[in-house]
Formats: sequence, C-alpha cells, structure tokens
Amino acid sequence: MCGKEPCVDIDVFFQGLSTVFASGDQEAVSGYLRRSLAEAEAENDSHAAVTILNEMTGYFRSISNYAEALKASERAIALMQSLGYENTAAYGTTLLNAGTAYRAAGDNIRAMELFFQALALFGDHLPADDHRLAGLFNNIGAIYEETGRYTEALDVLQQAADILEKHPDMASDAAVVRSNLALILLRVQRDAEAMAALEKALTLFRRQGEGEAGRRLSPHYAAALAGMGEVHMRMQEYAKAVEAYEAALEHIKATFGENRDFTVTCRNCALAYEAAGEPKKADGLRKKADEVSAALGLAPEDGVGPR
Repeated sequence: MCGKEPCVDIDVFFQGLSTVFASGDQEAVSGYLRRSLAEAEAENDSHAAVTILNEMTGYFRSISNYAEALKASERAIALMQSLGYENTAAYGTTLLNAGTAYRAAGDNIRAMELFFQALALFGDHLPADDHRLAGLFNNIGAIYEETGRYTEALDVLQQAADILEKHPDMASDAAVVRSNLALILLRVQRDAEAMAALEKALTLFRRQGEGEAGRRLSPHYAAALAGMGEVHMRMQEYAKAVEAYEAALEHIKATFGENRDFTVTCRNCALAYEAAGEPKKADGLRKKADEVSAALGLAPEDGVGPR
C-alpha cells in the first residue's frame, strides 16, 4: 500500500517504459526499471513495487539475464505475501510470471511448482475462459514439450487455444499458442498440421501489428518464423528456410538484442545455409552464436537444430 502521497502513477510508469523500450537500449530499460522500483519503495507504494517487479521479471528473462529475473520474481512473491495476498488471482499472476522466469532459466521443477500453485488460485478466483488461464496452460505446455510429454502438451495448449478463441482482442496471444502447438506437432511428425498452425500464427501476429502504432509486431513473432524455418528444412526447401530464419534473427535482435534465442536461431540458420550450399555463411553464423553464448555465459553449443 501507499503510505503517503504522492504515490507512483502506474500509468505514467508504463508510458515511460514503452518509450524507453522502443529505444532498443537494454541499459536504458534496465535503468528505468530500477529507478522506478526505487521510487516506489521510497514512497512506500507496495502495489506499484509489485507491478514493477513483475515487469522486471519479464524483461530480464527476455534478455537472458536470468539471475536478475529470478531475483525480481522472488521479491515480488515475498512482497505479495507480506501484504496478505496469497489467496488472490493477482498472486497467481505473480506466481505465473515467476514460473516463466524459472522455466527460462532451466529450472522446470520450480517452474511447475509455481505454475500449479497459480492454477489452483486461478481455478478458485477466475472464470473458466479467463485469458490468464490460457497463459498458464501455454507455459505448462512448454515444459511438457521440453520433457517429451507431447500428448499432454498438445492437450493443455489446445485448452489455451480454445480459451483465446473467445478473446478476439488477444490475437497476439492466440498466435503465440498456435506457434507453440506447431512446434510440438513438428516433434510428433505432424508436419502438415504444423505448417497450417504456423501460417495462422503469422497471420495473427501481422494483423495485430497492423493495429498498433508503428506497426510493431509481437516479440514472439520470431518463434513462429523460426518454426516456419524448421518446416521448410523438413521439406528440403532450404532457401525458404534461410529466409525464415534470417527474418527471425532480425526480429530477435531488434526486440531483445543478442540473447539465447538469438544463438539458437543462428545455429539453426547455419544448418539451413549449409544445406543450401553456402558453408561460409554457415560458419559465420556458428562463430557469431559462439561469441554471443560466451558473452552470456552459456555453453558453446546451447542450441539445437531442426529435428
């Protein structure tokens, strides 16, 4: 709660965040988030602090700064507990954000623990078609996919897709789910269905981008492009695969900079170039991936090619 006025104007915070995020300067974004949190804490505005900590969790996760993402997520959880909000949907959302950070950092056990805590809260406090449930199912599906539980992954992702069908204003979220569905369909060799899901996802992403100022596309657009690259690789359409992967790399770099996803996509694009008969370009991308991995403290081969 806010102790004394003035409290943080959260609308102004988000306006500023949008502006600094558009600059593409990671240091500027990080600095803005930290200053905003310090302001909220100085004014004893705990509600604003929770909101900012959740934003920090998401942002630091997106740039592969997992230590900062996990630190922010645990601070948000502790703060909400101190406010007595454990039995609320808002607390469930904070748990969902934290679980997403742990999943990105590779701790699937902790992530699933948080996701199922969030699921229990959402079941108690939200209607069955609430969009937050779709986001939760999407993240649970991602862990099922990573651990080879493809049937369960497809089931929960279909639940997410069904929910989002009832929310036409959430085209970007629906596109993310369809992208993830497509990637699992690829794992189980259902390539035609995967292609259809990716085409739908890309259409939704582009439609959503057209409705925004500056025609900005979702940060998740790159995943759909990379998925399309994998489909083209399987179909031995190597030039098209290169085109899709290069577009994904451009979008990742413009949105998040050279993060872990950038290195993975570099290596996949290298495979496409190699298959297309351009080994020099392939070697250049592998070298770039190794350089970025080293800068991020990742293993040199922290990435996989098309399956």
